[in-house]
Amino acid sequence: MTISTTIIKNSFSGDGSNLDFTYTFKISADSEMLVIIRSATGTETTKTLTTNYTVSGAGDAGGGTVSFVSGQAPASTETVILRRNTTQTQALDLIENDNLPANSLETAFDKNLAIAQELQEQLDRSFKVSRTTTITTPEFTEDAATRASRTLGFDSTGNVLQTVADFLPAGGDSAMFQYSTTTADADPGSGKFRLNNATISSATIMYIDDAEFNGTDVSAWVQSWDDVAGNDTNRGRIRISKANTLDTWMVFKVTGAITDASGYSKISLVYIDSAGTFADTDKTFISFVASGEDGAIPGYFYKFDTGTSDADPGAGEIAFNNGTYSSVTEIYIDDADANGAATQTDTETWGSSTSTIKGFIHIVDINDRSTYARFKVTAAVTDASGYNKITVAHLASNNTFSAADELSVHFTRTGLKGDTGTTGNTGSTGNTGATGASGTNSQLSMTFSNSTSDADPGAGKIAFNNGTLSSVSILYVDDADDASADISGFVQSWDDISNSSARGIVTITKEGTASTYATFKVSGAVTDASGYTKVPVTHIVSSGTFSNTDGVGVHFSYSGADGSGDMSDVVDDTSPQLGGDLDINGNDITSASNADVDINPNGTGNVVLKTDLVSVGGGSEVGHLSSNGAYDLKLDTNSSTNSGSIVITDGANGAIDFTTNGTGAIKFNDMAYVPQQALTSSSNAVAWDAQAKSNAYHITTENTTFSAPSNAVEGAFIVVEINYNGSHTIAWNTVFEFAASTAPTATSSDGKTDILVFRYNGAVWQEVGRTLNLSES
Repeated sequence: MTISTTIIKNSFSGDGSNLDFTYTFKISADSEMLVIIRSATGTETTKTLTTNYTVSGAGDAGGGTVSFVSGQAPASTETVILRRNTTQTQALDLIENDNLPANSLETAFDKNLAIAQELQEQLDRSFKVSRTTTITTPEFTEDAATRASRTLGFDSTGNVLQTVADFLPAGGDSAMFQYSTTTADADPGSGKFRLNNATISSATIMYIDDAEFNGTDVSAWVQSWDDVAGNDTNRGRIRISKANTLDTWMVFKVTGAITDASGYSKISLVYIDSAGTFADTDKTFISFVASGEDGAIPGYFYKFDTGTSDADPGAGEIAFNNGTYSSVTEIYIDDADANGAATQTDTETWGSSTSTIKGFIHIVDINDRSTYARFKVTAAVTDASGYNKITVAHLASNNTFSAADELSVHFTRTGLKGDTGTTGNTGSTGNTGATGASGTNSQLSMTFSNSTSDADPGAGKIAFNNGTLSSVSILYVDDADDASADISGFVQSWDDISNSSARGIVTITKEGTASTYATFKVSGAVTDASGYTKVPVTHIVSSGTFSNTDGVGVHFSYSGADGSGDMSDVVDDTSPQLGGDLDINGNDITSASNADVDINPNGTGNVVLKTDLVSVGGGSEVGHLSSNGAYDLKLDTNSSTNSGSIVITDGANGAIDFTTNGTGAIKFNDMAYVPQQALTSSSNAVAWDAQAKSNAYHITTENTTFSAPSNAVEGAFIVVEINYNGSHTIAWNTVFEFAASTAPTATSSDGKTDILVFRYNGAVWQEVGRTLNLSES
């Protein structure tokens, strides 16, 4: 049988359920099938005949089937490789002068070809020198220990394959140096470098020679490691790898400008990570990868000034008026940013919004995003000399800025304040809140003692001479209050007033319980006892009872002194008081020299007129204000006996408001009207005062334009009657708004009348009605 194909393997993808896979090449026996499963990670597992799979079709030229054992279907992440694996033996024994069967000879030839195909397949997967070039020897003699952690390569002739010493791929720009364990700030030696600390993780500076290990001057390369000046915190990464090994290395980042010293360079570092241990004179490869420049700064670039004075903080600087950020109310910002670009015109607009909050300022440290301060702008910006002053309120902040910190200053503007919306419905009245605790009405804080003995009741205490409040006639008051303050002088002044009825009123109230109290009048001279004062009193009123050690408030008010003699007038008394109701005995209260008569209640007191009729005026011209006793109030002129007008005016251009309580309404039982006022034109224009002439008429004398009405008030209505005294045209100021934005066509005929009604919405006068081409009556 011939072999007409070079295929010796098939590949399939598993799906987690399929067990049968067809192969398309000939095998002589089941054992010649090699089954390999490759995982998604590249792990290859050779399966075992019978244990993991069975084979059918051995001997067939077209192939057959490999069937996996139930439960071992290759997963969807696995690849199935079926490969012929012919046994490399020769089983045909030819005997001299014996028969030579063609089938036996062809089977031997087929086996040899199968083995050749399988070897060729392996060669196809191998590295080879091409047919047009040569290599002296592909062999290398180093043992495993010598080859460890080295790279396979060629010698200097390029013809001998060998392991290459002192080399590992370093990545990026790289050069070889030797490590020096010394730490001094000096040239580490030709082709060497050292750190400023023997502990690698604590190193902050590298000292590196101007020449690498082979003597090449690399100083320009090394000193270019700080070229990324726009990234202050990370200008690039340095990786130092020990030659001949993959497990010993250290990594740093370059954080500042490099210093060119005498024969060496000094590099500021920050440690990142390391592995393994370096010894003195170890050969290393130093590679450097530059960082990218910092991204563009959002907003303006400024530097921070720690001063808090209201002054220009300096060129390109910004400052606050308080070192405590939550207390900052003003920001002082120079007219130019740190790059010298003018910003004043823009920053002055940061307070121009008509909204209450004009916008938001976010200030962040460019090199430490966790340090920031955020404010809202609450007023217009002030243009000072060389700087702007911004009124702000603190919103949030974290950490604090230091002098010369580089900052991003970003402003977000709020929109303009929108038009006022319509008033919503009145909400329902909420529940009445709980009544708060009653406070004491006290001048002195003391403690009650239930002792009734004539003795000092104790420090800070007050006692009565009787356990029944209505029978108390003497108070025993200690010389100090609860706070140990000496009150004896005050208490002993309670009898200073000469008043035969009461020298003053004393009220004792239980702390926290206003319903427990006792009120007495001081009825005699006070006695200064030893450490306490005895106050003679007469009970007036009391409620509740006091318990021993109750906290109490003691309040005293002085009575007025007794008067003397008869009183014919009160001219000499600059603060007269009435002891009872004033009976004018049929007389009037009048003033002289056209002076006013003022009735002025104190505080929240009211003037109450307890009569059903109050007359204003004199003679027959009097007007009346009366009550019918059923909550109605009536204002008329002389009880309707004479004709008169009721005029309500304001003397200072103020508004007169009529406001009902709750859901009440304003009701007119008779006709109400606004008198009609004339409008005249001058130089083809009509000036219209909406406040003085809300109901107006105009008799045309010329072609006329109605100007924007003055004194407009949102919600006001105005009406105009236009009487045409000739064929005159009418035009309107743009403040008048008509339906479909089109003014009506004026009648403009002699003897005709047009009437229009407008309402002011706060911006324009909107037409709400029109009647045109009426005949004049």
